[in-house]
Amino acid sequence: MKKLLALAMALVLAMSMTACGSSEPASSEEEKKQLPVADTNPDETPAPLYKDIMKPYSEIQHGKRIIFVQNTLVFSREGVFTEAEAPAAETVSYNGADYNGYPMTAATKFLTEGVTGDVTVYTTDGTSATVKAADFEAMTILIDDFQSGNSPILLAANFNAIENFEYAVMPSGEVIASIITEQEYNVNEHLVKYGWDNTKTYNLVATDVFYIPITPEDYDEGGLRGALSGAINANFPDMIIATGKLNDVVFIEEIVG
Repeated sequence: MKKLLALAMALVLAMSMTACGSSEPASSEEEKKQLPVADTNPDETPAPLYKDIMKPYSEIQHGKRIIFVQNTLVFSREGVFTEAEAPAAETVSYNGADYNGYPMTAATKFLTEGVTGDVTVYTTDGTSATVKAADFEAMTILIDDFQSGNSPILLAANFNAIENFEYAVMPSGEVIASIITEQEYNVNEHLVKYGWDNTKTYNLVATDVFYIPITPEDYDEGGLRGALSGAINANFPDMIIATGKLNDVVFIEEIVG
């Protein structure tokens, strides 16, 4: 009998020790603070997206522009022009080579104030030339291949040419610029180069007329780049709107009002 009683007590003691060893330790106060907190207002409406609150592009006032010539030549998405309105390239021979030729009016038609007076054309090798407005608009833009990385050539009606085209400044201050494949474009640097105020906020507009405001805080941390397709794409890593990415940028526009 004593043996049975001793055995029973031993079993009870063993079960008690096992139960103690498998129990979870109590959460500390610090751990309790780290536990997920239930939403106190589950019915709260999330903040609207920028695309939901932006004013339609057709309803805003349009200021002066810096136009990127490549995205005026190749149709990507309907907006600033339709596929039917996209310029058709013609084959143009220059210095023994064939190029895709596009009318300069494909770019100048997007200027807010048009072309008047004398236009100053700058090249990548640091030279410049002054061209009458009518002569500038009559020029043909020659591009050998959007993927080549070669700058456009501007061919005049009299067959004089300006090679290595970089940008042209209108008397109004508006600009037509070239960004070739793999070329990096720092907004701050180029605003200064073009004579624009780099302390202002501007709208960056895509070919589908989606636009985002870019501020002086954005200019040094991001920029634009020529893609292999010939498109010009923007990336501003610190921007919240659209995660700072905008493809097929056609111009930078001054904000009016």
